[in-house]
Amino acid sequence: MTRSNTGLPGGAALRRARTSIERLCLGLPDPMTLFSGLNEIIPAAVAADGVCGLTLDPATLMHTGGFHEKGVPHTHLPRLLDIEYGEEDVNHFPHLVRTGRLAAGLWQATRHRPHTSCRYRDVYRPTGMGDEMRVVLRGRHTVWGALVLHRGGDRAPFSEGEIAAMESLAPTIAEGLRRSYLRHDAATADSQDPAAPGLLTFEPDGGIGGVTPSGQLWLDRLGGTPDGTPAGPGGLPQPVLHASRRARTTGDASVRLYGAAGRWVSLTATRMDAAGRVAVIIQPSRPEHTIGILMEAYDLTSREQDVAQLVVYGMSDTEISQRLGISPYTVRDHLKKVFDKTGANSRGRLLRILYFGHYQPGVESGRAMGAFGWFHTPGR
Repeated sequence: MTRSNTGLPGGAALRRARTSIERLCLGLPDPMTLFSGLNEIIPAAVAADGVCGLTLDPATLMHTGGFHEKGVPHTHLPRLLDIEYGEEDVNHFPHLVRTGRLAAGLWQATRHRPHTSCRYRDVYRPTGMGDEMRVVLRGRHTVWGALVLHRGGDRAPFSEGEIAAMESLAPTIAEGLRRSYLRHDAATADSQDPAAPGLLTFEPDGGIGGVTPSGQLWLDRLGGTPDGTPAGPGGLPQPVLHASRRARTTGDASVRLYGAAGRWVSLTATRMDAAGRVAVIIQPSRPEHTIGILMEAYDLTSREQDVAQLVVYGMSDTEISQRLGISPYTVRDHLKKVFDKTGANSRGRLLRILYFGHYQPGVESGRAMGAFGWFHTPGR
């Protein structure tokens, strides 16, 4: 194995790479074109035999597509996915995100004992590959994707300096990836969609108390839902009435449905007082709402969905307890119910069910990504 430079790559090479990346992003490429361009730019600054790009769902950090030229051979991809979504290993993306890391090497994470990684033992070593560097493409608040740099088995592992170099380039690439999502949505968006959330209020007897202007726009749009949802009394969409009635009884309720432009829309209803007045907010679904849609298919309660999503995000029982303000015992109780309803018997099995049942089909069909990092569904 040849030796690798232990310091930062040459300053001039790093500056050239940054300039080239900025120029590439100015062209507003789609994600795969962006990743393809990076495969040509990055090795000039950080020596790599292959640079793969991944799009990730920000709500779960699950793989939603990518550019895999010069990456893991297709014969070994099934085993790689098994490890990624069901087995313990170093540098899983949720772990990197939770620890705040933007880049990390496999050799670095295993303290130069790569054989302790099942990803190395079962995938990289049998295919003649060596070290791997993972780079998180994170904006200020959202993870948009990732890069995976590979080296051949006859080359030295990535140095600390090279890892630091990729950390310095990651924010520029992340911004380019974010803009590529926005560009795609701008090209396919229905311009009639309201720009702001809408608010409706209901009186205790179920009558409408008030509707904001954007709320009326949302009602008009939901009146044409493609699934043929009929209007209820007063011409209101049935999901709006369902959410308001349920909130009057339970205190809160949420409903998600496809809008006429093919986007998920979230209705959130809250009981405002003891008399039974209810407020309903209508807005585009954010990524965390989208994963809720998947989980609702298993009839999970709101709290069970909260726990399941944090499990998917890689959090421990203690971390979930602290995040939700409930006891670890309660977390385990909710998790047992999640396992019962989904047919999973472990955290790894839950990941596998969600990924292979709900993500991999979209990846294999080549569906494009929208502004929130989830699969875009034009014309639905």
